This record gives sequence, C-alpha cells and structure tokens, in this order.
Amino acid sequence: MYQNLEELADSVWLTSTAYSDYSETYIYGTNGYCTDVYSSGACVTFRGGAYDKTVSSTHESIVNRQDSDGFEADWIEDTLSFGRNTSLSSFGFGVPQQDLSQAFTSQSQLGLGTKAYSMFWGLVGGPAEKQTRGSLILGGLDKSLIEDQNDNFTASLFRSSRCGTGMVVTISDILLNWPSGKNESIFMGRPEPATIQACISPSFAGLMSLPLSYYESFWWYAGGTPPDNKSEARSSGINYFTMLFDRDDAYYGGMTIQLQNSISVKIPNTELVVPDTYIAADGSVQTNTSVSNVVINSLRNENDDDNDNDYDLPVLGRLFMSSAYLLVNQEAGRFSVWKVNSRSKTSDIVAVDKQNDMVSEFCASSTGGSSSATSSPASSVIPAPQDKGSKLSGGAIGGIVVGAVGGIVILCTTSFLLYRRRGSGVAATGIVQEPELQTKDVKPPTYSMVPAGPQELAGD
Repeated sequence: MYQNLEELADSVWLTSTAYSDYSETYIYGTNGYCTDVYSSGACVTFRGGAYDKTVSSTHESIVNRQDSDGFEADWIEDTLSFGRNTSLSSFGFGVPQQDLSQAFTSQSQLGLGTKAYSMFWGLVGGPAEKQTRGSLILGGLDKSLIEDQNDNFTASLFRSSRCGTGMVVTISDILLNWPSGKNESIFMGRPEPATIQACISPSFAGLMSLPLSYYESFWWYAGGTPPDNKSEARSSGINYFTMLFDRDDAYYGGMTIQLQNSISVKIPNTELVVPDTYIAADGSVQTNTSVSNVVINSLRNENDDDNDNDYDLPVLGRLFMSSAYLLVNQEAGRFSVWKVNSRSKTSDIVAVDKQNDMVSEFCASSTGGSSSATSSPASSVIPAPQDKGSKLSGGAIGGIVVGAVGGIVILCTTSFLLYRRRGSGVAATGIVQEPELQTKDVKPPTYSMVPAGPQELAGD
C-alpha cells in the first residue's frame, strides 16, 4: 500500500483524456465497468487507473450533488497530485457508476466542456528520438506551438447530438502524399460537392473516422493487405477499431487534410501508420510488431447515409492534434485550429479572454478591476498545498495527468489551471444557424503583444 501520493507518483499514474463533451471530471473507481474482454488488471490500465476512496484519508463525499452530464456518478472531493511538486486540494470529480464511452474514449475524463483550453497531442509515432511531448493548457495557449499565427481555421461552436464538442469542420479534400512527391486525392471522381463534415473530438481514439465510401477510396489508392488473409482487420487496442494491415504491405506515405477555405494539415506517415499497441491481461501495454495500424476507423455502411440525420458524423480524433494545434474558447463560443510547430523547445504561454483576445494581466485587482489586453501578460504560480497522505489501491492513481506531468502554472484571470503535459453552469456558446459553418465573421484570437515568459514549477 502506498503511504502518500508522492511515493505513488514514482510508480503509477492516473491518465486522463481531455473531454470536451462533459463539463465535469470523471475518474473511474475500482469497478471500471469494463467488458468481459478485459481482465481486472487490464481494466485498470484501460481506465487509466482505479480510484479507491476507502483508502484515502483526504477524501470527502459531496452530498446532494446533482448529476450534470446525464448519468449517475459518486461525487468526491480529494487531493490530487501532479508529480512531486504540485497538488490540488478539495478537487471535485465524479466516480462513474457506468461505462461512459465504451472503448473509443476509455480512460478517466478531464471535463473541459465549460473552459478555455488548447491542446497538442505530441508526436507519438516513429523512433523514440523523433517523438515529442504534448501540451494541455487550460485558460490559454502556447504560441510557440503554432506554425503561423495568421494561418488558422476559426469557427463558431455548433453543438448537436452528432457533435458534442461543438467543433464541426468541413473537409474539402484528403490527399495522399507519396514519398515521390506525388499527391492523390481520395475525393477524386466523386460527384460534387465532394466534402465531408466532421467533428473534432480530442478524446476520440485514432486519427479520424471516415464514411465507408471515402475509406474504400483511401484503401484503393493507398493499398495494403489485411493480415491473415482477412477481408478486414481492426485493432482492439489503444487505437480502438482502426484498421490493421500486414506489416510488409501497408501504406508508406503521408496524408494532408484540407479544411474548407482554410488550412491544410499534413499528417506524416509516422503518425498515420503505427505499431498496434494493446493491453495485455496483466495490464501491461504491449506492441504487436507483426501488423501495421493505419489509425483510421472506417464507418459502417449504415453510417454513410447523408440523408439520415442520425448517421454518425465522421470524427477527427486525438492523433489529429499531433499535427494540428487546437484552441477552444467556450466563453467566446469559438474554436481555432493551426498547423502545429512540433519543433518548439521553449513555451510561450498566454491567456485568452471572453472576446477570444490575449489578456495582459492574469489577475484582476481585489477591487474588482478587469483584465487588460494592452500590455505583456504575467503569470502567477500557486504554491502546492500540503499533501495529507491519501492512499490509493493497487493499480491506484496519484493525480490527473495526460501522460507524465512536468510542471503546472495557474492563470488566475480565468480561474483555470494552466497545465503542461510532459509525457504524452454552461458557458456561452456561439450557435450558427446551419451545420455548414461560416467563418468570415468569426474572429480568431488576437496576437498583438509580446508576452512575458511564464514561470513553471520544477518537475521531473
């Protein structure tokens, strides 16, 4: 049994997925509500950890709390640790009493449905020396991760039953980028208008899902043979339900996703075709090197009916954020997408306000003064509270992280945690009249100042 969270942090992490559909954070308990496919050990890994309030000395139950996201949860406050140096006391979250999202979004979920946040997933494919760490910032963004600040897609949030995040985009073309320099469109030969509406969902497994006919077009041009003479093979691992191919006969090029009247996001082959990783019975994450995983999920035939309002909307998932940088501003009712600068070495973190502008003063005055957007912003660091030694069970969790935490910063103007990932009430929402989003009247974030560098707590 672990004696405190700092000791636990050296061994086991809770991993949490950023989730825009929910406004609350949810951490699975000792009953992870996994299917019979998973052993008890595999279920703990599948859920990112297992919270056991019975062995925590710092937990308090939240009584008379109403469930806000449409399902039952046991509401708790507890001290959560981010590595050795930072922790949050009295952090409220729900312990789900059911499976929330099946295997497409399997882990504990950091609810971001009422917040401003930005995300870069990090490069996760290719050799280890080419991989990069990701970033999740609440209340602002890291300008160093943006390739060109003036080259972005910005639109209003449009929430519907088919896109809970509200981030609906129109894909005007998908190009296969061959190493020879040749580009081929999988939209080629399709009747006009050849476009796809898709929902950006940072928690969704894989790169994207495609309607069946578009996936078949991709496969026709890209080639590849499913393993074991199968007509189709899918992963049941980390990139759930994406496509599997023989290791020696899989697509070897990249892909460019063109957003209508806006930017083109290029996905390198190392992020498109990866080893198939899965969770073993003992809970360890292992790799099947005999197959290649093309991280695209082909939707079923019945989901490819544009005349049916209940059809599944294609999704741009978390691996899309390996090549794109995403900002969501719930209060402004807008979101923005840039091509990412994955070569960034030094953070340049700034906050955004309700008007989707940078703010120069992170903390309003005690007399009720508002933030200003005319001078360089400064950042404040909140000292970590004392850890009171809560203990968590085997496969237990030590704090909400996305990968392994290295530092933490607070922007108090928005009262949001500004959180840097070193390892891997409803807010006002702008509603457009039609799903076909219009972007000409939507204001992207303003970048008119040079911010001061943020302070970060030391981390491993």
